[in-house]
Amino acid sequence: MKYFLVFFYVQALDGIRTHDLRFTKTDGFKDWLLKERRKITADQILQYVKRYGYVLDSGDASELLKISPKNRQHTMRAISALAKYSGCYDRWLQIKTKYRLKWSTGDSLGYFEQMINEQSNITQMLGWVKDATDKLPANYANSIKYNVLTGLRPSEACLSIQLLQSQEDGYLNRDKMILEHYKKPELFIRRTKKAFISVVNDSLIDIAEQSHSTGYNALRLAIRRALLDMHAKYCRAIYSTHLRKAGIEPELIDMLQGRIPKSVFAKHYFRPDFEHDKARVMAAVNSLQTIIARR
Repeated sequence: MKYFLVFFYVQALDGIRTHDLRFTKTDGFKDWLLKERRKITADQILQYVKRYGYVLDSGDASELLKISPKNRQHTMRAISALAKYSGCYDRWLQIKTKYRLKWSTGDSLGYFEQMINEQSNITQMLGWVKDATDKLPANYANSIKYNVLTGLRPSEACLSIQLLQSQEDGYLNRDKMILEHYKKPELFIRRTKKAFISVVNDSLIDIAEQSHSTGYNALRLAIRRALLDMHAKYCRAIYSTHLRKAGIEPELIDMLQGRIPKSVFAKHYFRPDFEHDKARVMAAVNSLQTIIARR
């Protein structure tokens, strides 16, 4: 079995055993990841491999059962990538079976608790947006506003701003007033996360042009410097919640946020009149912009 990792164990404080690993050959795996995935995703995988890559060598995945379902999913994807590169994917499948590790958590209770969590309902999330836009410099505040009004993931919103500011050809369709993310697949069409289109108007384009353009990490650090908790993910949730309350169909919201539902109806029978529905979406976005402005 081909291994390129040397593992050793470190005893941490309070008797908690942690694991560290050092790569004897890092370039090959990293280069392979960069060919398969975007740099941000590759860096994330490397971080999880550094923490939990020992599972592939030891066969002991008990630590994975102790971490949160979300982190477990990220860890499993990282180990899976490592196993494919190392030529020992069959061993990883055996470990998964032994410890009953599954890709889908099916945590319906967890989803319910998130829905009724008073600390992250739409009023509280809008409150965070208000604090952030008040305390951040104007260009960073505009980045937050743009994120809320497009419903993109924070990293996608930052990429979108960069493309608009560079006046990238084939991105903004001015005739239809939509951003055609799908025409930049190397940026927006990832294996598990995608963005297809966003509905915009001149006001939203102006916000993008007056936003900070150096990327997501710069925004994250600016929020930290303002002594705020990092809740940029609220922007996407605010958008979808507001559109649903405005009467926009879930299937249309899914499409605008890069999801294609698995239902037979959505795949084979849902055929909206997009020009008509685009006006409805823009009306909802305009009302959301008004709410943000007056808070």
